[in-house]
Parts: sequence; structure tokens; C-alpha cells
Amino acid sequence: MNLRRTLAISQKALRALKHDRRTLGFLVLMPLFMITIFGYTFGGNIKGVSVYIVDLDQGSPNGSVSQAIIDDLTSRDVLDAKAIYGPEDVGVNPIGIALDKVKKADIWAAIIFDTNFSRDVMEALDNLRLGIPAMPVSIAVHLDASNPNIAQAVLTEVQKSLQTVLVRDYHLLPPAVVQEHRIYGEGARFIDFFAPGVMGLAAMMVTFMISIISFVHERSTHTLDRLLTTPVTEGEIVGGYALAFGLVAFMQSTVILVGAILLFQIQIEGSALLALSIIFLLGVGSQGLGFLLSSNARTEFQAVQFLPLILFPSILLAGVFWPLEAVPALLRPVSYFIPLTYAVDGCRSVMIRGWGIEQVWPQMAVLAVFAGIMLLLSAYSLKKRR
Repeated sequence: MNLRRTLAISQKALRALKHDRRTLGFLVLMPLFMITIFGYTFGGNIKGVSVYIVDLDQGSPNGSVSQAIIDDLTSRDVLDAKAIYGPEDVGVNPIGIALDKVKKADIWAAIIFDTNFSRDVMEALDNLRLGIPAMPVSIAVHLDASNPNIAQAVLTEVQKSLQTVLVRDYHLLPPAVVQEHRIYGEGARFIDFFAPGVMGLAAMMVTFMISIISFVHERSTHTLDRLLTTPVTEGEIVGGYALAFGLVAFMQSTVILVGAILLFQIQIEGSALLALSIIFLLGVGSQGLGFLLSSNARTEFQAVQFLPLILFPSILLAGVFWPLEAVPALLRPVSYFIPLTYAVDGCRSVMIRGWGIEQVWPQMAVLAVFAGIMLLLSAYSLKKRR
């Protein structure tokens, strides 16, 4: 091997990068972008889990034990008590209100103290002092366990507060249990939570990558220019590609879904077809986004530079691998501008909660608007080219 010729080729490659300012900026800024988003995301803990607390405890001569536990619970960052009902609110059926909120997925859990909670704690303490076996005191927690990470976080916090208060204030630990009632996600495993996210992520990645690279390739080979000389309209071109790539996303998600059922026995409480329809909308929108961004790339190499800018935030901030409550507060607003967030949430609601279109239409509407805007902008971009 001739060292001089090798160095000449190396110099030529570096000179090409020097004249391509976009690529040079990509090489410098992308590592900074990646370490920032990875660092903030992986550094986050679950915070702000929305719950209702229903305190029906009538207290005891020594005070309300439940109130001390509630004070400890609300002092933590993990739980965000959206409402706290006291004994004076019995007339408004606070338990019914709280459970309805869980069923509508407005909150993640309803934490309920019964009317005799303080009395039962005092009785258990007295029995333990006398050496008599004590009946366990309990707190009922009604959960939306469609996300196992959040469900476990809620149960852990309740258990921590229960033990902390009883040891700190009463210097004894009577038997105490957290009664778990799952409204959604009964028997759900992590793979059941994971599969809908993988479906959405795979559909978005494939349609976006194929569309952006294929459009740049068609421009570089002048196939697109020849197509524009025919009577076909810009809308027909964009619509045709959107239908094709949307079907690709649909078929790919079908393969993932069937494979997950056969290999891992994932549960599907709702309509599989509805979940796949959500993925189809995401695929159409992702294709439109790829088409739109491809107009700003002259070569396939420049087109590839758009991939991490779209894919990394989607992978890390859309709730695919961990809940949005684990995304740092600084980045969490970004999650709601990522279409994959709504696709993953919609698919999980269908597959784990068993919801129908009457419940997931907001997510589908967001994806439909996203797809419509991307297709319109793509057609406009193509019209300018013509």
C-alpha cells in the first residue's frame, strides 16, 4: 500500500466535507445533540403521577393517621394529587368520582382510606403492645396498570408512606398492606406495554427512512422530473406514495403483532384492526414528513442527516420505552409535539385498556391532522418544483 496515495485520498475526502457546510455542521452538532437528549432523558425519574386521594377516615381520639400518611404522600415528587376528598365529602360519592377518573385515564390511581382506618391502626397498636396478634390495616389502591412502571411507582410510594408514618409517629409497625385493584392491565406484563411502542416506532422509522431516501434518489436519477412532465398532479403523486408507504407500515406492524402474539402471548383487549389503523395514520404522516424534508437534501448522504434529528427525540421522548412521567420536565412539552407519542398512547389504550374508537379518537385525530398537514406541504413543495 502506497502511503502517499492513501493520504491523498484522505485529503480529498476531508476537502469534500469542508465544502459541504451542512455535513460539517452535522458532524459537529449531532454529537452534542445526542449527548444532551440522552443525558436528560436517562437522568429522569418518574414524577408527577396524577392520582386522587379519597380519605373517608373518621379519625381517632389521638388524631387522624390517614392525614399524616397523606401529608407524607403529597410531600413526594412522584405523586401529584389532583384531588383530595375528606370525610366531609362523602355526600358527593368521592369514590365513584375517583374510579371514574381512572377508567377514563384522566388519572393513574385512586388511593382510598376507609372510615375506620385510624381506629384500626390504634387497635392494631394496642394489640401488639399486649402481645395479641393484630389484624392488618389496609389502604385500597385502584390502578390503571396499563403502564407497569407507573403502577409500581404508585404502589411503592403508598407503601413507603404507610411504613414511614407508622414507624415515625407511633414507633411501631403494625401489619399493613396495600390492597391493589387493577382497573386496566390485569395480568399485563412488560412485553404487553412494550409491544405497542415497538409497532409505532418501527412503522415511523421505516416509512420515514424509505420515503426520504427514495425521494432523494428519484430526484438524483431524474425519475421524479420525468413524472412531473406527465398529466399526473402533485396531489396524486404524494397521495400515491402516502398510500403505498402507509400500507408498508400497516403490514410491518401486522408482522410485529402476530409475532408478539405467537412468541410472547401478548394480550389484546381491544380491536387489533383499530390498533393497526392508528399505525397506518402514523405511517402516512411519516411518509409526508420524509417527502417534505427530502426537498432540502441534494444527496442520499444529506438525507440521512435528517434521520437522527427525527428518530432520536421520537425514540426517547414519545413514551416508547418508559412513561412520559419519567421524561424530565424540561423536555416533557416536546413529547406532545411528537406524533409517535399519540400513536403509542392510542395503541396501548386499544391493546391493554380495551378501548374502542370512541375513546381513542383524539389520538387518531391528531395523527390525521399531522398526516394531512404533511401531505399538503409535500404537494406544495412538489408544485414549486414543477
